Amino acid sequence: MNRDPLFERLWDGSAPMEEWTAAVSHGAITKVADDIITVHTTYFCGSVTAIRTSDGLVLIDTAKPETARRTLEVVRSWDDGPIHTVIFTHGHIDHTSGITAIDEEADARSRPRPRIVAHRNVQRRMERYEASHGYNSIAQGQQFDDPGYVYPIGQRRPDQIYDDTLSLTIGGARLDLFHGRGETDDATFVWLPDRRILASGDFVIWVFPNAGNPRKVQRYAAEWAAALRRMEALKPAILIPGHGPVVFGAERAAQMLRDGAEALEHLVAGTLALINRGATLDEILQSVKVPARYLAKPYLIPKYDDPEFLVRAVYHFYAGWFDGDPAHLKPAPAGDLAAELAALAGGPHKLADRAAALAAAGQSRLAVQLIEFAGAAAPDDRAIQAARAAVLRLAIGQETSLMGKAFLAVYERAAERRARE
Repeated sequence: MNRDPLFERLWDGSAPMEEWTAAVSHGAITKVADDIITVHTTYFCGSVTAIRTSDGLVLIDTAKPETARRTLEVVRSWDDGPIHTVIFTHGHIDHTSGITAIDEEADARSRPRPRIVAHRNVQRRMERYEASHGYNSIAQGQQFDDPGYVYPIGQRRPDQIYDDTLSLTIGGARLDLFHGRGETDDATFVWLPDRRILASGDFVIWVFPNAGNPRKVQRYAAEWAAALRRMEALKPAILIPGHGPVVFGAERAAQMLRDGAEALEHLVAGTLALINRGATLDEILQSVKVPARYLAKPYLIPKYDDPEFLVRAVYHFYAGWFDGDPAHLKPAPAGDLAAELAALAGGPHKLADRAAALAAAGQSRLAVQLIEFAGAAAPDDRAIQAARAAVLRLAIGQETSLMGKAFLAVYERAAERRARE
């Protein structure tokens, strides 16, 4: 059982994850077991686990571009031997980009580059990122409120791929790899049966599951839950999340896995039940909510993704893009609709004034809808664009998820620019 005071406060919800991030920002080692460590540098960078074997080190993930070299330095402070194998738990850059620093070190030391093992779809993901590089740069920049961001591509591809399961024995250490779909379609979790240690990848991330990102490809809430159930059945004694601190103790590990599975199962079952009755997406969004007992868990706080976004993703998975509103089947151009509504209201300034009043009253959903109509009806009106920016700022303040805040901020900045032009 982990008796670290900060961990205990994270577990009971009295400490925010930002405090843990600050504590590990220099590059911190968690001793998982004899010959096994996990390195953390920030919550937003995936954890990196190093396993010492007689054939060399095995690394589970490699960190993101900004932290890869520091992560490798921390690993080297613990063991300076050759890196034999790297396992990618999935193809996101905060788990794969560090391979460049690792390869450069191997070349400089005249050592063989490590073998990369991953699910088959990691290679397909890397190919897709190259094909949609411009969009990925835009979407990632918006998601993290980083204008001008350029998505890094060109990471080395896996040397060995698998489909459902793969067992490896490296220098006396056995590692069982299992594929599942959750945040991505290429995800792997790693089980060390002789130690009862589970490296979950991003199936466990110390926030509500990231299965509804508005600007990313399809996510898989139902299969994410199934993967968590599969992990729970292994009965791990130690759980190494893809993000956040290591969880020691079988009871806590089981609780974290079970709670995550149950929350996802609730959303999926509720959404699917209403789809099967012919409900529209709007009706489903108003009806399907995560029970408060799950959102109260410190490791299921909807701080990054939003459960409402997950409902949309579940709906899309089963029912496609049409939401059941006939006006949305072949909608009028947004500018035409906005101009028509503005005329009915007595002009775009009427819409803007009403939006401002709604925002001040805390009704940010209606306020954003109306101010966007006003902005589309009068895109060159500086006063309306200034009002639009003000309404969006209020909406950002009322938003709880990082993604919601970041995406709204994109349009707030655009409105501010137009107001100055």
